[in-house]
Amino acid sequence: MTDRERLILLNLIPDIGTIRVRRLLEAFGNLRALFAASEDQFKQVDGIGPVLASRIATHYRDTKAVDEELRLAKQAGCAVVTQLDEGYPAPLKDIPDPPLVIYMKGEWGKEDQTAIAIVGSRRASLYGQQTAERLAYDLAIRGLTIVSGLARGIDGAAHRGALKANGRSLAVLGNGLSRIYPPEHKELADHIAEHGAVISEYPMRMAPLAQNFPRRNRVVSGLSLGVVIVEAAKRSGALITADCALEQGREVFAVPGKVDSITSQGTHALLKQGAKLVTSVEDILEELRLKPQRAASLPEQSPAYEPVLSIALNDDERKVLTCLSSDEPSDLDAVAAKAGLSAATCAAVLLHLEIKRLAKQLPGKRFVTSG
Repeated sequence: MTDRERLILLNLIPDIGTIRVRRLLEAFGNLRALFAASEDQFKQVDGIGPVLASRIATHYRDTKAVDEELRLAKQAGCAVVTQLDEGYPAPLKDIPDPPLVIYMKGEWGKEDQTAIAIVGSRRASLYGQQTAERLAYDLAIRGLTIVSGLARGIDGAAHRGALKANGRSLAVLGNGLSRIYPPEHKELADHIAEHGAVISEYPMRMAPLAQNFPRRNRVVSGLSLGVVIVEAAKRSGALITADCALEQGREVFAVPGKVDSITSQGTHALLKQGAKLVTSVEDILEELRLKPQRAASLPEQSPAYEPVLSIALNDDERKVLTCLSSDEPSDLDAVAAKAGLSAATCAAVLLHLEIKRLAKQLPGKRFVTSG
């Protein structure tokens, strides 16, 4: 068994983690000596204990598990990259807890060393989604790679913005690459793999367990020069990404929202704590001292930016939504006249938009967008 295969096998052992592997290597000197050790010797290592020692002893000589894992990766069109391989993403080597193994569909390239992460709420408002998408578009059109977590809401909008600019994007998952989560982002993940990479540190068949995502977030920030938080509630997972960024020496940016928005409470708290305020892409470029430079893969004439809604809308819903403002309430008759619909039809459409959390009714039957 090679050292590369040993790393893959260690990564398959539940709950071992890179910090414990580092302690094992410090205790035994190298991977070969580690794999020659006994269960009793594992128990003597700080942080291992009898349960994990037994688990390591049970799994660490299972070469069939490595063969099966490599077979699954090949079947899914994924590369398996360890810390010993040249293709291992360089920025991750500098973080305190780098993944032992990276599964990758697509390709991480040297141009991806200039990357910005954009993350935020899964329950994002229309304003949040459009802001994330626009920021990602503006950064990608200038040659920067966009990193996010492929989640619903802000993450998905950020990936779409980068792809809309014909730019590069990296999606970091909290589950194995045998399946995409959330499932409705399967097509989006395929596009990202064609213009960047879909990445995970978890074995191919790993389910999207809740405990995986906080660890996933350190990879999102680790691949980036800075992290932009667009909409985050008080206990949002996006705030964990911000914490990871600070621990890794990355910059943290936050986009302000409405003062009464629940999904902006976390971002406003970050701003109070010293996060850099973002109102445009220039705020990010200036803080990181980045000189905008078009990537070679981008066309000379940039495609015009047009907002994309991640929520499926029919024609009437799109008509009505474009007639609404976020700060200027309109009554039913005014919206109906502007959209060219009857009052009854318009009322039904507005109800559907409220259910989809894209519109909101104010006192006096006046309407605004939820963003």
